[in-house]
Amino acid sequence: MFRLLTALLLALLPVAVQAHPHVLNDVHALVEFKEGKIVSLYMGWKFDPIFSASLLKDFDKNKNNRLDPDEIRDIEREAFADTKDQGFFTYARIGDKPVTWKSATDFKVVGLKDSLMYAFRLNLPVPVDPRKDSFSFTTYEETFYIDMDFPTDNAVTLTGEGSAGCRATIAPDRGNTIFGGAVTPKRATITCE
Repeated sequence: MFRLLTALLLALLPVAVQAHPHVLNDVHALVEFKEGKIVSLYMGWKFDPIFSASLLKDFDKNKNNRLDPDEIRDIEREAFADTKDQGFFTYARIGDKPVTWKSATDFKVVGLKDSLMYAFRLNLPVPVDPRKDSFSFTTYEETFYIDMDFPTDNAVTLTGEGSAGCRATIAPDRGNTIFGGAVTPKRATITCE
């Protein structure tokens, strides 16, 4: 009877309580400026050690315990390119208008201690002057299979000509929840004096 009752109670728990992400991903970003305008985001997705080991195992075809250029191209084609359909899990806004990324460039896989990191550039369709237009972005994967998060308040760095006097503020994106309202992604907002 106790087992039946326990099984029944577990079945009645909300899905969000029962589910959890299978991949943990620390997100870092360089907001790149040129002539005072934001022109691109250079993203870094640092995967947890377990998923990193799985990537290495699946793509290290010559078993030399590192990823050679042709193996990185395989990862880009087989494990990264499909994220384009979800906007590379990077949702930016200029004012209230969403940004559509045409493609990602400069894809790399970088080894960091016991983890792997995807690094890639997302070029804005038009440069944004953050002194005139608001610019912000968030990263998430809607099913929460991948938990994507800015790990610290310093996970977004501004770089390039015209970035002086500007800063990134990372805060919960209260108007945007995922996974049935159980998860609130963080949004980076760029402001300038």
